Amino acid sequence: MELFTALQKDTEPLPLRWGLSFVRGYLELGMIAAAERELARLSVRHRCYADVIELRIRVLLARRRFDKAAWLARSAAKVYPGVAEFYLFASRAYEEMGRPDQAKEVWISAPSLFHVSGIFHFNLARYEAKLGNPASARQHIKLAIELDPAMQDRAKADPGLCELIEAKGADN
Repeated sequence: MELFTALQKDTEPLPLRWGLSFVRGYLELGMIAAAERELARLSVRHRCYADVIELRIRVLLARRRFDKAAWLARSAAKVYPGVAEFYLFASRAYEEMGRPDQAKEVWISAPSLFHVSGIFHFNLARYEAKLGNPASARQHIKLAIELDPAMQDRAKADPGLCELIEAKGADN
C-alpha cells in the first residue's frame, strides 16, 4: 500500500511549479534560449504533462520552428483532446507556414465543445478568408460576434477580416 501511495504523490510539485513559472516568464520577456534551458532542467517524468508540452510548443513557435510545433501540438491534442490550446497552436503553426487548409482542418477537428465559442468561429472565418471563401468567412464572423461581442473589435483589427466586414457593409 505504501508503494502505491508513494507513486500517486508528486514528489517535486514545487520545483515543477517554479520551473514552469520561470519558463513562462522567460517567454514573456522574449528570452527563448533561457526558456529552453529551464524546460531542459525539468524532470523527465514531467515532460509529458500538458503544461510542459504547451510551453515546449510556445518555444517552438517563438523559434519559428512551425513544422515541429504543428507536429507536437497535433500529437498532444491526441493525448489531451480537451485542451483547446493544442488545436490553436497547431492551426497557428500551419497558418504561419502558409497552409490555411491544414490550419482549418486541425481547427475543425477540435472537440465539438469548442465549436460553440466565439474564438472558434473567429479563427474559422480567418481560414475561410485565406482560402478564398468570403461568404463562409462572413457567416463565421457573424456567429463569432453573436457568441462573443468582443470578437467584433478583433475582426476589425484583423486585415483580412476587416476587408470582408467593409465589403459586406458596402453591399448593404
